[in-house]
Order: sequence, then C-alpha cells, then structure tokens
Amino acid sequence: MGVGGYSTEKLLMGGVVLATVAFFFVAIVYPSIFTPEPDWSASEGCIGGQTDHSGDTEEVIKIHYHPRIQIIVDGNQLTIPPNTGIDQLGCRGGMRWVHIHEVSDSSFTTIHIETPSRMNVPLGAFFQVWDREGTPSLTDDKKFDINGNGVSDWAEYEISMKVNGNENTQFESFVMEDLDAIELSFTSK
Repeated sequence: MGVGGYSTEKLLMGGVVLATVAFFFVAIVYPSIFTPEPDWSASEGCIGGQTDHSGDTEEVIKIHYHPRIQIIVDGNQLTIPPNTGIDQLGCRGGMRWVHIHEVSDSSFTTIHIETPSRMNVPLGAFFQVWDREGTPSLTDDKKFDINGNGVSDWAEYEISMKVNGNENTQFESFVMEDLDAIELSFTSK
C-alpha cells in the first residue's frame, strides 16, 4: 500500500535517491563538514616519566600509529632531531604522545602517536612538541614558524603540502592517520 498512488517500494527508493543526492550536495558544497576537528591537546600528553598523573591514575596507551613526514625548506630536507618529544621538560623520563625516535636524512621520518584513546592529532601538534626542543614551532595562532622567529611562515614562504601524493590544504590542522606520507615544502618568497 502506498501514498498518492505510489507503492511503498517506489517511495522508499525515492527516499534513498533523495538522501544520496543530499549527501553528495553537502560533500561537494561543504566538504569541511566531514573534516575532523583537531585535538590540539595531544601535544601535552606524556607517557611515563614526570607527568601530572599519579601512580594509579596514569593513563594506559591504547592507540599507536605512525604517520611519516618529510620537510623541505628552500630545496633542502630539514632534519628532525632524533628523540624529539622524548625526555622533555614536563615529561622527564617519558615521551610525549607525539614523538620521534629515529630520523631519516633522505626520506620520511616516522612520527609516533601513542594516546590513551582515539584522538584527532593535527600535524601542528607535532610542531608544538618540536618547539620544546627549540625550533621549528607554531605561532600563538597555530601557524607554522619553521625558523622560530615568531613570524608566521605564511608571511615568509610559499607553503605546499601533499599527503599520500595528493595536495592538501589543511596544513597545521591536518589530522594525521596511520602511514600518512606528509610532504611539507617551504619556499622563500
């Protein structure tokens, strides 16, 4: 039995078609609605060592994944110091939730993300961790500051980014996933 001479099957099919069209309309016109909100607090977390946690309440790491990054500044690969995010002020004897163990001088360096729950860890969180080692960093408004001079790199460089070979314009707010290959390039203006 249907409504207005239409069978139930035709009404359901029409609803499915309408929902599909609506989904694609939103995805094309408002793609940011599907972009996860970055969790900037990820740069503050600490595994072990001197943390704000006390013995029984220390969080257990349940999520562990590895995006990879390569940073090029004016045609030269920028080397990330080994052990970035390990044994830092506020996390002595431990590791930040976002850290580096070993580095590569010729290709991608692996970022280790180890958190107590699933978090939307942005690329900028790694730069916040790196800032505790000196430079590079982020400005107060969460913009790249590759040379640590306090000026947003957007004023000094043409910046491009590829993730897994595809252009990406989320830059500092890009939420990293396991095995992402992030190519970040800074070219002086």
